[in-house]
Amino acid sequence: MVLPFLKKRSKIIEIVAARDIVFALAQSGVCAAFSRETNQRICFLNVSPDEVIRSLFYNKNNDSLITVSVYASDNFSSLKCRTTRIEYIRRGKPDAGFALFESESLKWPGFVEFDDVNGKVLTYSAQDSIYKVFDLKNYTMLYSISDKNVQEIKIR
Repeated sequence: MVLPFLKKRSKIIEIVAARDIVFALAQSGVCAAFSRETNQRICFLNVSPDEVIRSLFYNKNNDSLITVSVYASDNFSSLKCRTTRIEYIRRGKPDAGFALFESESLKWPGFVEFDDVNGKVLTYSAQDSIYKVFDLKNYTMLYSISDKNVQEIKIR
């Protein structure tokens, strides 16, 4: 199923540069990769027809792009993260990446936050009231905090 709004032009809401590739994310959720050398489109990053990409993060730690998406198949209710090495994207193979944080329930108001300064990822599962911190280099879980009274977390 191809979502009709994915076929229409919409404004660019995010631009990310990673080495010789520029990524442009449209408000519709379509994301394209362009070569800085040829100015040509390399590929679209949407790997399924019902995927709506919401944000991008270039992970300098392992030279990959992380996409945060929602899907029509679950009524756009859960955030799903995927990492794809820049090398695969350069070759036009965005589907060569893999899913991240699959064990996490990231339904609203859950979230995922990337902290490149500290090399950490913070997820929050609202369903379970659990915050988890992952290493940005290899995505291993470092620790979790389970407390319904936590209102804010800062990583230093």
